[in-house]
Amino acid sequence: MTSSNDPFPPLTTSDLTAFCKATADSLRLNVLRALKNESFGVMELCQIFDMAQPGMSHHLKTLLAAGLVATRREGNSIFYRRAIVNNNCPLAELTVELYSTIDNLTLKEEAAKCMQAVYAERAQRSREFFNKTTEKFSENQELIADFSQYADAVLDLLSNEGLSRESEVLEVGPGNGEMLKELALRFKRVVAMDNSAPMLARAKQQLGHECLENVEFRHDDLAHISKQGQEFHLMVLNMVTHHLASPAVAFISAWKLLRPGGCLLVVDLCPHDQDWTRDACGDLWLGFEPEDLDKWALEHHLSTGQSLYLGLKNGFQIQARLYHKPSLA
Repeated sequence: MTSSNDPFPPLTTSDLTAFCKATADSLRLNVLRALKNESFGVMELCQIFDMAQPGMSHHLKTLLAAGLVATRREGNSIFYRRAIVNNNCPLAELTVELYSTIDNLTLKEEAAKCMQAVYAERAQRSREFFNKTTEKFSENQELIADFSQYADAVLDLLSNEGLSRESEVLEVGPGNGEMLKELALRFKRVVAMDNSAPMLARAKQQLGHECLENVEFRHDDLAHISKQGQEFHLMVLNMVTHHLASPAVAFISAWKLLRPGGCLLVVDLCPHDQDWTRDACGDLWLGFEPEDLDKWALEHHLSTGQSLYLGLKNGFQIQARLYHKPSLA
């Protein structure tokens, strides 16, 4: 692997030819457009563009050879995403301009509908898992990381933001309510939102004896709540992002839901290869590269704040990341 500081070999005509060949096809350009903020498996791309697997694999191989896409193994599956541009690469400027131009394209209506169908299928898998395994949530979660293992460090990180007691907070996917309780003790009003009614009921039950009257429980999803015009000082995604059909959409929602100067807290796993978490814990993604989270934030006008990384004895590593929406000038 070439690091960002390693020198690249001089550009050759073969390199440029491969690059131009890869972009001289309308379907490959549309694939790159679809991968703007997303990663998809081969069969998902086949579904989006109504193409047989051998043909799609050929196109992806061409894009991969040109350095325009990169792969990531998610357990037994391979997902494709746009390659991160290395500024030292001789084709960096051309690649950035290409991506920028492609982003002005609009996917055909049928492809856009099929992409939404892929998201819906992912979300349904996650929702069905939690609807069926609500009572085993704590047991499943403890296989990876119990809240008590990282709570103090994450809450210290949050305390350093200096948020007012009067702040209004949204927690997405409150789980058993451990983080929710801490937020409710610190802030004036907290909205706990989940797209799984059984999971939301569990969080409400767990907090019931605490008599925390400043918590509102809402059965909803990010796409819908983002359109309601509400704004929060803080939005929290605690071990939730790896369950989302489209992690990048969380950053789009954060931009819409946060007040100017507001803060997004993302606590999640770093990349791992423990594929068993899909079946045992309902994970759609096997952790995230910090660079990917930063990329999604930057593309949706959120600046990077403080962060911390915690290694656990079972081999998993947790990252806690803060992002900010700019204040009004």
